[in-house]
Amino acid sequence: MGLLLCSCSQFVKVAPEEEAREEVDVRKPRWTVSEGAFLEMEKGEGSIEISLVEQKLTLRDKLGRRVIETDCSTGIPGRETPTGTFRIKEMIVDKRSNKYGRYLSKETGEVVVEKSWEVDRRPPGTRYLGIAMPYWMRLTWQGVGIHVGEFHRGEPSSFGCIRMPQGIQPRIYAKSAPGMPVRILR
Repeated sequence: MGLLLCSCSQFVKVAPEEEAREEVDVRKPRWTVSEGAFLEMEKGEGSIEISLVEQKLTLRDKLGRRVIETDCSTGIPGRETPTGTFRIKEMIVDKRSNKYGRYLSKETGEVVVEKSWEVDRRPPGTRYLGIAMPYWMRLTWQGVGIHVGEFHRGEPSSFGCIRMPQGIQPRIYAKSAPGMPVRILR
């Protein structure tokens, strides 16, 4: 009888494919890094390519090898990211937008206007606080750049900038320099 129960217990075990698995958020951005190429790459001696169709950014070294490939998010319809070849004009670690932000009460700090770009002027008694754009790399003087920002994989979400995952943008920033070419392709 003991033997029969042991053999029956095999039929009630959970199949391996049904065991607990880590849930993967399919919307969460992903990236890959070639660690050897990353360590060998000199700061500013490479290029960046951005595919608007694929919503991908690739950092290449001076030999054209892929060092980092990551999901990114570009401009929404009506606020598209421009195509062409650009050069990084400035880099600022702790940049805040001077165009997109909110107005806060000077007295309480409470939000008075959530989207500053939707009003004509600053309300009296408020101060402006620009949206944080960490690891900013300016591409145009009209305000297009590469920076950390939230997004869902494969979905354009910005007003023209290239939003990057927080987990990888500092590494791209570390290998970039003013003057470095950035090609933005359809």
